[in-house]
Amino acid sequence: MMKISTLSLGTVAAATIIATFGMGAAAAAPDYATLPVDPNVITDSTAYTAKPAVLDPDGQQGVQQEFDHRDGTRGITTTIRILSSPQDAAGALDAMRADLAPIVIGPASQPVAVGTGGTMMTGKSPDGSQSVGVLLFTQGNAAVEVQFDGPANDPVPVDLATQYGQDQVSAINRELGA
Repeated sequence: MMKISTLSLGTVAAATIIATFGMGAAAAAPDYATLPVDPNVITDSTAYTAKPAVLDPDGQQGVQQEFDHRDGTRGITTTIRILSSPQDAAGALDAMRADLAPIVIGPASQPVAVGTGGTMMTGKSPDGSQSVGVLLFTQGNAAVEVQFDGPANDPVPVDLATQYGQDQVSAINRELGA
């Protein structure tokens, strides 16, 4: 009877595993479509319907997703841009802020406890028919803009927008390790 060395079988098994699966698993690229927070989680409802996420909006690495309220009076648009560094994210945030002039008329601005540089701006749409609230912040190398549109006389409460932003920070940390 022929005896096969246990060491030889172990070596063959190890070589087979390495050849089949490789030395290590390469880290999968992040799925940016999973980054935007679903507002139904914050409001504990099913009032919002998500539109498909748009990857790399305007040619910028990241994601944009819109959520529409079932009654048609409210909407939330989350834009997350992924940059190469926190400094680049801060620069992108400044550019996002500068781009708000034609979107939010007569904005009131206040700091909020969301990410780095958290700012909440509230005002009206250019035609005055809607309230517009915009939350801006960075988290690691992500620059984030969340726009809340609603009835002219019923703007998003700052505490709700802040909670949404804090949940967005958690999602970025979880998905990107920021």
